[in-house]
Amino acid sequence: MRSLSAMSTLVLAIVCGCAPRGATSPTAHASHVEHASATPSLESVEGTPDAKPSTPKPAGDALLEWIKPKLPPGGTAKRDDHGALVVTHHGAAKQTIYTVAKEYVGLTTIYMANDLAKNIAKVNHISFLNPSVADKDVTIPDIVPEPWKSPDEERMAWPADRALRAIYLGGRDALGTWEDTLDRLKARNMNAVILDGKAYEGDITYPTKVDVAVKDGAAKEAPIVDLSRTIRFAHMRGVRVIMRVSCFHDPYSAVHAPDLSVKGYWGGPYPIGWLDPGNPKAQQYIFDLVNEVIALGADEINLDYVRYPVQGGLGNADFHLKDTGRTRIGVITDFVTKVHAITQAHHIPLSIDIFGVTATGTRQDVEGLGQDIALLSPNVEAIMPMVYPSHYGTGFYGWDVPGNHPEIVAIGTQATVKKAVTGKAIVRPWLQAFMWRSPDYGPKYLAQEIVEGDKGGGVGYAMWNPGGHYGDAWQAVKPMKN
Repeated sequence: MRSLSAMSTLVLAIVCGCAPRGATSPTAHASHVEHASATPSLESVEGTPDAKPSTPKPAGDALLEWIKPKLPPGGTAKRDDHGALVVTHHGAAKQTIYTVAKEYVGLTTIYMANDLAKNIAKVNHISFLNPSVADKDVTIPDIVPEPWKSPDEERMAWPADRALRAIYLGGRDALGTWEDTLDRLKARNMNAVILDGKAYEGDITYPTKVDVAVKDGAAKEAPIVDLSRTIRFAHMRGVRVIMRVSCFHDPYSAVHAPDLSVKGYWGGPYPIGWLDPGNPKAQQYIFDLVNEVIALGADEINLDYVRYPVQGGLGNADFHLKDTGRTRIGVITDFVTKVHAITQAHHIPLSIDIFGVTATGTRQDVEGLGQDIALLSPNVEAIMPMVYPSHYGTGFYGWDVPGNHPEIVAIGTQATVKKAVTGKAIVRPWLQAFMWRSPDYGPKYLAQEIVEGDKGGGVGYAMWNPGGHYGDAWQAVKPMKN
């Protein structure tokens, strides 16, 4: 579909509470909640000016019991004389406000550890010039007001109109600018993020326990330390998180887990950076990842690269179709059906990305990719055609520069709707949020794409910018008026 010095990297890891950017990471995409303390304000009680109000303890004190086993060494939690929950930490040698913040950020309403460190310094009157907390008892502010709910309890369903207005983000976009991006989405009534779980190059963006990825090291540079928490901060703003799983385009695992790779007729891996869509082991890898991100809180699963490769140089690739009596369309349809069984069991939607040419091209295009809209639509909740005008060749509809024609979004969306009549799936078009091969591209162009998607019968939309840069989107979709 789509195409610091060592010390500064260490500082980033400490202040963000996130994994550092790895120099050898296969992909590198770049993307605040109210800092409300759980401790109530101390206002005087009528008739007793010097008294402080008591804080009612939850029944059975569920919050205290939830927090205690999660405290790091040196941490204590108790109720004070007024019923307020107080968490303190006794600093060990060499500990600073930054290292302490990294240990406690998961128990607070603050997303980034650096922000929590600032609050720790303020509450405890610690100077940034001397951030050491060695042998000091420090109060940890901003503790959560109630235990986090489980991913299943927090999961967000589609809105009644089924319209999700989303942007795509890579794993690294869930670091320092995550909250700012979420706030921008909320302000514009945009209600979803499509977030990489398994990216285009095969890297896993969170600490996975899936066997293939653990063994081949696909998550060794994972930027998202706690995926459930990242999702939770989106939910706080009413933003759903759709986890994108790039299925069979996987240059990393094609090399590091060669038994999953497309094979050549000689029996060895074929060097095109793809897993074999018909390989049961490759399919199981995707099934396992889908199950995992659902367990971590995904609101929807999005499958990308759920197709066969169609680039040149495939003459000696052996997909084992003739000897097994299968077709590309059959393999892809069967695979999507199996993923759908997983998502249905958890009552969450499944969406798939398809080439625009599967709707507007020839039967040969469909058979080469293995994406037959009529067969796929009964097995998904949303079909997402990639109807980027820039991807259509010169002469399409007689245009010299198709990339200058956002109306192509309507053409591709409408063609997809017509072919998706065999199921109840909606069509949610991908919109071009980048300039490539589109000299007239800009905020007005992007805004017109939204209009064209609606004209074509689309329900919602998803914007694609491979680098996670959405300045044009923030201008194309204006913030709602209060």
